[in-house]
Amino acid sequence: MDLNENKPYVGVHVKRRVIDRKLNKQKKGRLQKMNQIANTNLYFFSDKDVNFEQKLINGTFFDTEEKKWTQADFPFPDVYYNRRSSNLNKGNIVDKIRNTFEEMGIPSINSQHCFDKWHVDQQLRQYEELRPHLPETRFCKNKKDLKRMFKKSSRVFLKALSKNNGIGIMCVTMNSEGYEYTRFGKSSLKTATFKNFNDLFKAIKLFYNGKPFIMQKAIDLIQLNDRTADIRSEIQRNGQGQLECVAHTIRLGTKNSPVTNTRTQSTIYPFDDFFKNKMGYTDDETTKLKKQLEKLLLYIYEKIELSYGAFGEIGIDFGLDKTGHLWFIECNVKTGKNTLRAHNKKTIDRAYLNPLEYAKFITREKQQK
Repeated sequence: MDLNENKPYVGVHVKRRVIDRKLNKQKKGRLQKMNQIANTNLYFFSDKDVNFEQKLINGTFFDTEEKKWTQADFPFPDVYYNRRSSNLNKGNIVDKIRNTFEEMGIPSINSQHCFDKWHVDQQLRQYEELRPHLPETRFCKNKKDLKRMFKKSSRVFLKALSKNNGIGIMCVTMNSEGYEYTRFGKSSLKTATFKNFNDLFKAIKLFYNGKPFIMQKAIDLIQLNDRTADIRSEIQRNGQGQLECVAHTIRLGTKNSPVTNTRTQSTIYPFDDFFKNKMGYTDDETTKLKKQLEKLLLYIYEKIELSYGAFGEIGIDFGLDKTGHLWFIECNVKTGKNTLRAHNKKTIDRAYLNPLEYAKFITREKQQK
C-alpha cells in the first residue's frame, strides 16, 4: 500500500464522478504524478465517503505497488483540499464536512470554499490603490436600481453572487429598439429581445429565481476579430508559503460572447504569445504589462487573505480595456485547471505540485505551534 504515517495525509474532496473516473479509467492524473515529488499520503473522497462517527474516510488512492487506483479506509486528513464545487447555500453535506474539519482544527488549503462577488467587491474597495481597477458595481434590489445603472451605461453585466464558469451571468443592453440580454445556458449562448424595460426585468427575475445578484458597468475590453479577451491568472503559495504567479492565460471568447470561460469553447493562449503575436506588442510592452498585472494580483491576493484567511491558490480574472487599463473581474477559489493547457509541461506541473508542497508547509507550521 506504501503509506507512511510520517507523511501528512492530504484529503482531496471531489465529486463522485471524479472518483468513478479514476477507478474506471485507471489514469494516474497530474496531481498524483506530482505527489511522487511532494511525497504526501494523498487520497481522494466524495461526499458520501465520510464516516463522521468513526472519523474515517473511504478514500481512493493510487497504490504504487499494485500500480492502480483502489480504495481503503483513511483517517481524517491532516490537510483538507476542497476541489468539490459548491455555492453559498448552507446546510448541505459539503458544509458539514468543511465545518467538521474546521472544528477539529484540520487546516485547509483554502480558507474559503467560494467567494461572494458583492462581499469581495466591498472588501477590495476599501483600498485606494485598487479602486481605479474595480468596475462600478451595485447590488440590485429592484428594477429602479437597474434603471439607474442604465443611465450610466447602455451595457450592464448582471452576476449571481457565488457562481462561476459563466453560470449566472447575463449581459443586458439598451438600444434604440428596446433591450436585449445574452446569457450562457447549459451549452450555448441564449439571447432575447424586449420592447420595454418591464418585460426585460421580468425575464431577469425569472433567470435569477429570487436569488440576489449584482450589476456591473460593462468594460470595453480588448478584442480580436470580434472576440473578447480576458486574463486568468493562477496565483499559488509554494512549499515555503511564498506567493507565485504560476501562469497567466488569455481566454478569447467565441464571437459576440459576453463571457470567455472555457465552457464556452474559448481559445486559450499563453500571455506572452497572445500579446506579442496576436496584438502586436513589443517585448518591452509585454513585460511592462505583465509587471503591472502581477503587482495588482499579489496586492489583491494579500488583501483577500486579510479579509478571509489564508489561501494556497486563487484564480484571479482581469480584463484589459482598449486604453490599456487593467480591470479586476473576479476571484475563484476552486480554479479550473483547463486554462493550463495553453502552457508548457513545467508550468502545468508547478500548478499541481504547489498545493501539495503548501500542504506540507502548513502541516509543519501547525506542528511548530
